[in-house]
Amino acid sequence: MADIDKILEQLLSDPRLRTGRAFSSAKNYGDEPIIRRGSQMHGFVPEPIKRLRELQTTPTGRTWSETRLFYEQARLLEDFEDHAPYTGQFLSYYPTYRSMNDRQLRGYFTWRANVRRGQIEDVSTSFAYVYIYELLMGIGVEPGTGGFEAIQAFYQAYRTFDQASMDRNVRPWLVDYVVDHGLDPKLATPYADTAHDGAIALLEGIDRAAVLSAPPKGSRREALGFGTLAEPAKKLMEAAAELSTYRITESKLYKDAPDDLELVFCAVFIRLARHYARTHNQGLTETLFGTRFAVRHLMYASAIHYDPAPHEDCVFELSPTRRYVCRQGNWTCEGYHDGGAKSAKLGDICRAVDRQLRAALDYPAQLKDHAEPKYLVKMIDAEIVDYLAYKEAHRPIVIDIDLSKLAGIRSAAAVTQEALLVDEERDEGTPSGAADLSSCSNSPDSHGGDIKPPPAHAELLAETSSPAAPSLLAPESTPSDGTGPYGLSQGEVSFLWALLKGNKEELIQGAGKSVDLVVDAVNEKLFDLLGDTAVEFGDDGTPQLVEDYAGDVRDVLEQ
Repeated sequence: MADIDKILEQLLSDPRLRTGRAFSSAKNYGDEPIIRRGSQMHGFVPEPIKRLRELQTTPTGRTWSETRLFYEQARLLEDFEDHAPYTGQFLSYYPTYRSMNDRQLRGYFTWRANVRRGQIEDVSTSFAYVYIYELLMGIGVEPGTGGFEAIQAFYQAYRTFDQASMDRNVRPWLVDYVVDHGLDPKLATPYADTAHDGAIALLEGIDRAAVLSAPPKGSRREALGFGTLAEPAKKLMEAAAELSTYRITESKLYKDAPDDLELVFCAVFIRLARHYARTHNQGLTETLFGTRFAVRHLMYASAIHYDPAPHEDCVFELSPTRRYVCRQGNWTCEGYHDGGAKSAKLGDICRAVDRQLRAALDYPAQLKDHAEPKYLVKMIDAEIVDYLAYKEAHRPIVIDIDLSKLAGIRSAAAVTQEALLVDEERDEGTPSGAADLSSCSNSPDSHGGDIKPPPAHAELLAETSSPAAPSLLAPESTPSDGTGPYGLSQGEVSFLWALLKGNKEELIQGAGKSVDLVVDAVNEKLFDLLGDTAVEFGDDGTPQLVEDYAGDVRDVLEQ
């Protein structure tokens, strides 16, 4: 074939031959090649395609099903390549070789040769499906992981031309291919609704655990241990976001107080699971999503596919809630078969929890009543009361240490130590900082009377040693050096103004000392106002105001 092309090129490139009588003519011609190969003629049919056509008319071929005939023809022309591109349209609901005419067949095998070289063109979607049918049956590729990768690569490339059709048909075929060949279930994860199945499995697990841990019937109601629910509550909320028609994770309350909504929702789910176990024939999860059952499964539905040998008996676990079973060549799929639909009942529960918790917290944005069952609302309110009581009992203790008191404490300690020294120790010149207070005696026998502190320091000593003196851990409303609002010193006020103006020189002058200490002092004094950190360090280590609180800080400084 290469020699013929070479001869044609030589003939067409020789100027003497082009101008000779053999090629000269008075007629006008278009851009159509002067010389063609026989295989390029419209009426020419390559020998492999003739054999493919003959297979359709043999006595044996007539007895085969359409899928068996397609498989045998595909095997016959597995390595065939043609050189006759087809520019027309070929449309067929179940495209096969039989449904193509000779020109379309030649065009398909020309297009397939280019695809195998990595050149994928949008000629006809029906051609694409014929090629996928071949790959599903192992034509031109080794069945198994290699076959899956070939189908996946072609699907992802060709969906740029026909995304809707490819997604609708090929995605389930990829899942079936993984099951049929016993491949790693993770390969099917992008094409199977495993997230939906996994979320239901999580609800099943929490439902089962709640029922098994329920107290005996007739027992007094006890509050749940919210301290142990943090991790399952977060997972349960993620599952609810996947399965519920109410988008609870997009709720304003969830964005402001995610822990509160997660824990209350988890507690309500546990109570509901126990309630359904006592009063219903079905559990909570089954009521929301139905029961799992097995249905007959047709592998590669709507595809042309033929398996020359029956599949061996097997069980394939695709996900915790979906498995495939093959018995004597017949497949069944066990699962929920809900089509990945979201639950409106679960959505009503999520919304009711969100609404009642907003009302209990006096949240600014309230939700309207949707007339949920009274028992559900009562159950939610009871869990909210228990949670708020738990939250109040476990509220963290805030310790506010005023560092400005340290100098006064040291002075008072020095006065006390001086008052406890005996005359001999003073005569010996023992430094007050090195005195051994454990050896000092205060008995009348050794010193002839009680040692009293000097009158000049008696009042200070009484202030620091009296039980009525204020605790050092108690917050002070105004520190001793505070001259601005909220106890801010003049330097701290200048520091905050510099942050608001973005002036680095004023920032350094306003700090006056270690920037870290100034930032800590400012955050401590403004915590009661903001309930959060006012100043933080940026990526370059420069302190900066938190953008959300800049207006509040400006209002404080302008007081």
